[in-house]
Amino acid sequence: MRYGDVPNIDKPVSRIVLGSIPFTMDDLDGTAALIDAYRLAGGNTIDLSHVYRSGGCHRALGEYMKTRKCRDALILFDKGCHHYGGVRRVTREAMASDIQDNHANLGVTMTDFFVPHRDDPLVPVEKIVDWANEHIRAGRIKAFGGSNFLHHRFAEGNGYATAKGLQGFSASSPNLSLASPNEPMWTECLSLDPVARDWYAESGFPVFSWSSGGGGFFAGIDTPDIRRVYHNRINFGRLERVKEFAKKLGATPTAVSLAWTLNQPVNIFALIGPTDPSQLADNLTALDISLTPDELRYLEHGC
Repeated sequence: MRYGDVPNIDKPVSRIVLGSIPFTMDDLDGTAALIDAYRLAGGNTIDLSHVYRSGGCHRALGEYMKTRKCRDALILFDKGCHHYGGVRRVTREAMASDIQDNHANLGVTMTDFFVPHRDDPLVPVEKIVDWANEHIRAGRIKAFGGSNFLHHRFAEGNGYATAKGLQGFSASSPNLSLASPNEPMWTECLSLDPVARDWYAESGFPVFSWSSGGGGFFAGIDTPDIRRVYHNRINFGRLERVKEFAKKLGATPTAVSLAWTLNQPVNIFALIGPTDPSQLADNLTALDISLTPDELRYLEHGC
């Protein structure tokens, strides 16, 4: 495993973050096997959200932590304030309610992160900083970030935090993948454009990229959503180049595509969603693939 530093988190964070959507109370043994394999490989960070399985992922992880007595060994990248039923929920009340729900389902009193899962540009970013700092002072969270926020919101929010002597945003969670979307996979989700990528490269602000290996496109998964979002001439060209590299390196296309994300010149943490230990093992091989700037450019642009 490789690790990186994130402001206001007091231990190294694993560069590969395990997604919790496969965790289920209906298969606690399978959930435990997946988390055990991840931890054995040195992984220590779990991605969660209030919206996942209506709290079922939290409850399954809570059972695991209680059985293994390992809460202190894990960093919980926890999210909330998702828009439900078309109603925007980036509010002080929703933040407090979702943190409370997440903690109750996990059986804990503190999560390392709280990250609003969607932004609301009509809410002043200063308000989000103020609300999050209330929970920091109460000991409910250590750090906060934003998922699917435009990068200038972090710059503005952290400028305000510095001026007011408050803790600022610690992380961003957009999409950064070799597969370019035709349209968002989900409503109001954000993929980084070249301007944003340059800002993250210059600032060093941590990026926790969801669908970091292309959301299944490079694995050959064929669903209506993948066809809608990822089937285009540019991505099929990238797929051929990924296959070329995979053959040369003795790796899978999924590992090569994930390595493209992990080798970006930003402070990157890649969220992955394997459903079993064998898929996890394949994802982890991406850590052993080093790509030069020329190779990154070739995979993306073909030149």
